[in-house]
Amino acid sequence: MKDTIIENHATLIESFGQSEFAKSVFSQLNKEFAKIGILIEFNDDDLLTFPKFKKRLTEEIELIMRTSPNSISQLLYVIDLPEQSVNDIFNTATEPIESLSEMLLIRIAQKVYFREKYKLGLL
Repeated sequence: MKDTIIENHATLIESFGQSEFAKSVFSQLNKEFAKIGILIEFNDDDLLTFPKFKKRLTEEIELIMRTSPNSISQLLYVIDLPEQSVNDIFNTATEPIESLSEMLLIRIAQKVYFREKYKLGLL
């Protein structure tokens, strides 16, 4: 089961190479942030690859954590990240904010991926 999850993550990460997928992920991410009253802006270069996207999101999350730490809790709830997984990141990861950014991107990418598959009648 864990291998399947890793393969799915790898497939999602690979999909960021497709500009339309990355733009869809950003659009969904932007909607999720807007639900808690936060506007995020990325340029097209930030969406070119998964590492660039993650780096830019990490910068945004670091800023939010400094200026409005309560908003992060709200965001994690809205995006539906498991609390235990988030706690594990902050207790074990060497770069917890970067790991959190990756977790957020994967979760949003899953939403976009499944929505696209559903629209195509593949689910």
